[in-house]
Amino acid sequence: MTLQLNLKKSAETLRLSLDKAGVAADIKAELIFDMDVSGSFEHEHEEGTTSKLVARLVPYGMVLDPDGKVDVFSFSNGKAHVHHVGTVTPDDCENYIVRNVIDKVPGWKGGTTYSYVLERNLQHFGWLPGEETGGFLSRFLGISREAPVLEKKRSVVIFVTDGENDPSDEERTMRVLEDSEKRGDQVYFLFMGACEHTVEFKFLDTIAKRFKNTGVVIVRDLDSFVDLSDEELNAQLLGSELLQWLRS
Repeated sequence: MTLQLNLKKSAETLRLSLDKAGVAADIKAELIFDMDVSGSFEHEHEEGTTSKLVARLVPYGMVLDPDGKVDVFSFSNGKAHVHHVGTVTPDDCENYIVRNVIDKVPGWKGGTTYSYVLERNLQHFGWLPGEETGGFLSRFLGISREAPVLEKKRSVVIFVTDGENDPSDEERTMRVLEDSEKRGDQVYFLFMGACEHTVEFKFLDTIAKRFKNTGVVIVRDLDSFVDLSDEELNAQLLGSELLQWLRS
C-alpha cells in the first residue's frame, strides 16, 4: 500500500512539473522502457537497483500513457536478443526486473547493440512495418503473412544501458534514427547511460547532439539516482528538449 500511495504522489508531482513547463494535461504519449541485460549490468539487476528504477518511472506511464502502462523491452546483442517483457503498472512494478527478467529473457548477460531494440520499438508503435509471420517452411510453401499494420502512436522511449554500443552497430543505429527522423516519426528517445565506472558514453553524446528527438542523461551512481526525490528525478529526466517535444 505504501508503494501505491508513493506512486500516486509521484504522479501528482510529475503532473505539476509538466504544468509548470506548459505541457497541457491532455498531452499523451505511449511509453517504452528499454533495459540493457548485458553481462556488465548483472549486478544492478540482481541487487534490485534497476527494479527500483522501473518503479520510479511508472508515474510517467500513469501521467502520460493513455492506458497508464509502460511497455518493457530487454535487449543485449543482436536481433534475437530483443524481447518484449510485457507491461508494467503500479500494481506489479515492485521487483519487476528481478521477477521478470533475470535469467528469463533471451540474451541474458550478452553483449550490447542498440539498433535492434530501437527498430523493434518503432515497429511496436507503428512507425515501421512489423516482421512477416510464419517461419521458413511457411514462406517456402507460400503461406507467410505480412504482419498487420499497427496504428502509429506518439511515443517516448526511455533507453537504459550501462555500456557503449558495440562499434560494429554504430552505423546501423545511426541509420535507424536517421530514417526515423526523415519519416517524421513522433517518437522521442531518452537515452540513460548508467555506469559508475569509466564508460564515457561518447556514442550517446553523438546521438543526442545529432538528432532533435533524442536526449541523454548520464547517471554515475544509479543507487543514489533511484533514491532522488520526485522533484530531483523529474529535473534530471525532463530536459528542455523533451518538454518542447511534448508541447509541440
